[in-house]
Amino acid sequence: MADKTMIFKKSNLFFLIPISILTFGVYYAYWFISRKKSFSQLTSKNFIPHGWWKFFLVFTIVSLIYDLIKDSFFTGYGISILDSYDIILSFYFVGCLYYSVFRAREMIEEHFDEKIFKPWLLVIFNVWYLQFKINRLKEN
Repeated sequence: MADKTMIFKKSNLFFLIPISILTFGVYYAYWFISRKKSFSQLTSKNFIPHGWWKFFLVFTIVSLIYDLIKDSFFTGYGISILDSYDIILSFYFVGCLYYSVFRAREMIEEHFDEKIFKPWLLVIFNVWYLQFKINRLKEN
């Protein structure tokens, strides 16, 4: 039987935390996209919506650029309209983030056949806590 801990990529948390803050969430989308192969090795069911994460990768980049240049290119009315779309899509981003984090938790715990994660820590630290526990699995 193959080593179960070798499925996941180990990432340094001292890199992960600042880069996700500095990129205003863009790295969260990249994190899920880059681990698609690892999660697909856990189960044949596609619990994590990787297509949506590709959309949110583009959305977060465009949203970041929009926030930087909106005052230069748009009127007050245009900013109001675009800001409302931005807020709506941001809520979908957060919903997809928590859906994906908890589906990842479910897949990992099912694969290792043990309870590994504390749900309240997933709510607070989401991807950071998920990666922390994945890193710990590699050490065992």
